[in-house]
Amino acid sequence: MAPSPPFIAVPTMNQTLLPALLVSMACILSACSEAEDPEPPVPPTEELAYYYCSDRTGNFEIFLRTGDVDEQLTDDPLVDSWWPRASPDGSTVLFYRSDVADRPAVGGANNNYDFASLWMLDVATGVLTERIPLDANGWTTQGVADWSPDGTQIVMAAQSTPDGGRWHLFITDALGANPTRISTRTSLYLDPSWSPDGTKIVCVAHPVGVTGASLNDLEVFTMDVDGTNELRLTNDSFRDHDPYYSPDGNEIAFETDIDPTFFGVGRWGLRAVSTDGATLRTIIEDMQINTLPQYSFDGTVIYFQRFVFGGPGGFRLAQINVDGTGLEFITEGGAYDDTDFAHTNLMTLRTGGTLSQRDWFEFEFPEHVKPRNIDQAPGYYTQLPLSGR
Repeated sequence: MAPSPPFIAVPTMNQTLLPALLVSMACILSACSEAEDPEPPVPPTEELAYYYCSDRTGNFEIFLRTGDVDEQLTDDPLVDSWWPRASPDGSTVLFYRSDVADRPAVGGANNNYDFASLWMLDVATGVLTERIPLDANGWTTQGVADWSPDGTQIVMAAQSTPDGGRWHLFITDALGANPTRISTRTSLYLDPSWSPDGTKIVCVAHPVGVTGASLNDLEVFTMDVDGTNELRLTNDSFRDHDPYYSPDGNEIAFETDIDPTFFGVGRWGLRAVSTDGATLRTIIEDMQINTLPQYSFDGTVIYFQRFVFGGPGGFRLAQINVDGTGLEFITEGGAYDDTDFAHTNLMTLRTGGTLSQRDWFEFEFPEHVKPRNIDQAPGYYTQLPLSGR
C-alpha cells in the first residue's frame, strides 16, 4: 500500500497499512534539524500530464496537472479524495474517498483505508459514481486499486471478514463488481499492480511460514493473475511496498524502509529488482522519504513522492532517472502535501497518440487477446474494427 498510499509503522491489522500514511507526519517531520542534503531544483516545466492528490485546499482533492496548469477535479471539503488511477483509455479515473471526520489520530488522511470507498470519475462529464461502498463485500478495509492493461479488470487489496480478517488480493470487473480473491496463502498481501501484458500481478506479501501481522516482514512477490505460481523476488530484512513494473516488463521498482526506527516513520529508498529476482539495485537511498515509484512510458524516468526531513513543507512529487541520476521536483511544494502520482492515459501516451487502446494492446500482446462482446461502459471498450492495421 504505497506510501501512495502511505505507510503506518503500526503492525496491527485493523490500522492503515501503507507507508504513505507518513503524510500526516509532515508538519512534525519538517521541523527536524537533520536536513542532510540540499533539495533538488524544480525543473523547467514541460507538457507532462498527470493526476495527483493534494491537501492544498485544506482536505485532499484530486488534481490534473498539464504542464504547469492545475485543474481541480473533485471538490468536497467534507471528504478526502485520494489515490487517483486513470483507466488505460483515459476515460475514467478511479479513486478512494473517506470522510474528513473519520481521519485517524495517527496516519495519513489520504490513505484512510479503514473508512475508504472506491469511486469513479467520468473524465468527459465529470460525473462521480461510488463503485465499492464502505464495508461492501464483507471488507472492513480496502485500497490500492489498479487497472489491468486492457481496462477490463481492477486488482485491489482488502481486509476481508470472510477470509479471517486478513488482507488479500481481489480482482473485479471494470466497474468494481464481482470480486474474486486471487491470493491463496494464509498471509498478508498488499500493494498489487499488473505486468504490462496483463498476465502477472506484483505485490508485497509475507513469505511462506510468516503468519503474524508485522509489516516489517513484507517482501516483493509476483504471481499469475489467478494467484498461482508465486515467485518471491526479495529476501532481506527490509520492509518493502508499492512494486510497479517497468514498461518492458523486465524490472520492478518499489520502496524500502531502510531505517525503520527514525522518528517512528523511517527513511525510505527506492530499489528495483529484475523479474526473476536475480538482480537487485538501488535507485535512490538518501536518508529521506522516497515512495510510490511509477515508471515513465519510455522506462527512462521514475516519478515518485518525496519528503525531505528539515525541508520546507510536506511531500512533493519528484522524478529521477532510472539509474539514480537527475533528481528533480515536479511540484513546487508548500505547507501541504502533493502525493499519489498517476499517469493520465497509458495507451495514448505510450504510442504517441497514434493508436487506440485496443490497437495498442493487440499489437503489443496478441497472444493475450481474447474475443470480447461487452457493452460500453467506463473503463470498457467495445469490439470495434481495428484502425490503421
